Amino acid sequence: MIFYYGLLLAATFVVVAVLAFVVYVSYQHHKYGHLPGPKRQSFLFGNSEIIEAVQARQTTLPETMFDLHKKYGPVVCTFFLHEPFICVIDPKTAKELLMSTEYIKPWLSYRAFYKVFGQRFMGKGLVSEIDNSVWERHRKVLNPAFHRKYLMELMSVFNDSADRLTDYLTSKADGKTEVSLMDAFERVTLDVIAKAAFNMEDDMIVEDTAFKEAIGLSFEGMANDLQSLFGNLDPRPKTIRYRKNVRKAIQLLRNTGEDIIRKRLADQKEGKELPKDILSFIVKTAMVEENFNLVEMVDEFVTFFGAGQETTSNLLSFTMLCLGQNPEALARVLSEVDTVIGRKEHIDYEDIIKLEYLSLVLKESLRLYPPVFGTGRVITKSMDVVGYNIPAGSTIFFCNYAMNRSEEYFNNPLTFDPERFRRDEDKPLYVYFPFSIGPRSCIGQQFALIESRVVLAKLLQKLNFRLVPGQNLGVRERLTLKPAGDCLNYITLRAK
Repeated sequence: MIFYYGLLLAATFVVVAVLAFVVYVSYQHHKYGHLPGPKRQSFLFGNSEIIEAVQARQTTLPETMFDLHKKYGPVVCTFFLHEPFICVIDPKTAKELLMSTEYIKPWLSYRAFYKVFGQRFMGKGLVSEIDNSVWERHRKVLNPAFHRKYLMELMSVFNDSADRLTDYLTSKADGKTEVSLMDAFERVTLDVIAKAAFNMEDDMIVEDTAFKEAIGLSFEGMANDLQSLFGNLDPRPKTIRYRKNVRKAIQLLRNTGEDIIRKRLADQKEGKELPKDILSFIVKTAMVEENFNLVEMVDEFVTFFGAGQETTSNLLSFTMLCLGQNPEALARVLSEVDTVIGRKEHIDYEDIIKLEYLSLVLKESLRLYPPVFGTGRVITKSMDVVGYNIPAGSTIFFCNYAMNRSEEYFNNPLTFDPERFRRDEDKPLYVYFPFSIGPRSCIGQQFALIESRVVLAKLLQKLNFRLVPGQNLGVRERLTLKPAGDCLNYITLRAK
């Protein structure tokens, strides 16, 4: 008899829980029903067709949001399960939310940055920390290490890595070998951050090191973990092995970081001369004066590789993709490189300042193809957004990809036109922010732009590039936005 009572009690609990969830989902639908957006295809799963299409590589999330904004206007609400995804194109709202530390980042969007398949990854680094008070402490300490004056001392590192990349690509410059510039740029940006930030000796350009492979697998795992709600529960042996390999890769990254940091701390205590890299600067301040613990520093070690390598390689790839499709712009860049750099073997900081048109090209590439295509904030009180009331506790997302392609803010927005940033005819204020804006803007913005100009100038100084015909010139998504066809090129040597 007791068994049956227990069974009845369990069944009652399940029924009540299901009913409560149904009521909650109905409440969510009612709460956000006044916002424009596509019709839900399922009561429980909402607009699941969007995620299914993204996971099937039929489209990407930013491309989908761009299409939805064109159809429904500046505010679009979709549902992923019972959670509303509110995407906004409005500079006033962007200014209010992003220029203040009052609003936090949404935890759900950054959970896979913190842990991947249960393994601590970036932890509470600058990108993933959502508590603004904790983040402010880290940012205050790390800011000076990314000051322009400090970065100018790293010009030799940028030059050295760019030279070795040029040599690497020269070996493939027969005019008929298909070369993935996406792969090449992933190699050089990894090499730069490894040496400029941590004085690592491995050659990340030519050698396929275990560390390089671990970086790739870790970020692939993070993307899969973030897109799959139940990835941790998949019982198939193949996915169990995959999760195990991802965790091992992350452990390799974190162990490497811990070893490097421990050695640098020991050298600091012994009074040894430290290398002039970002870690030395941080050790002297964060871990000596501000008492950062080792776990915090390892979090930042992994974060530097994520923020400093992935996004910059994407920027370089998209820039070469744009130049390959716009021969007039390429001719102007080549002329500028020949005039400013000539045959110089070492590019100085003063040289890249003079590469004005190349800087415009990078800006325009970032407008059309922002590697980090969106950001979000949680609102603590209800607010009016272009006439729509958004309830308190909601997360508002800004899709850079969609904002930068809006005809309301840019003339001929789908046209690659670097000169638009000279003419001042567009309205990019609080719309164009490829490195985000406000206090939580990217700390490595200047690092990335200096590195990009040195690498591109070095390559274009000595090599010719031609896009391989027939490749996919669209975009693909793996947390960041990447060229779908890997920016395949034929390479030849430039005539001296």
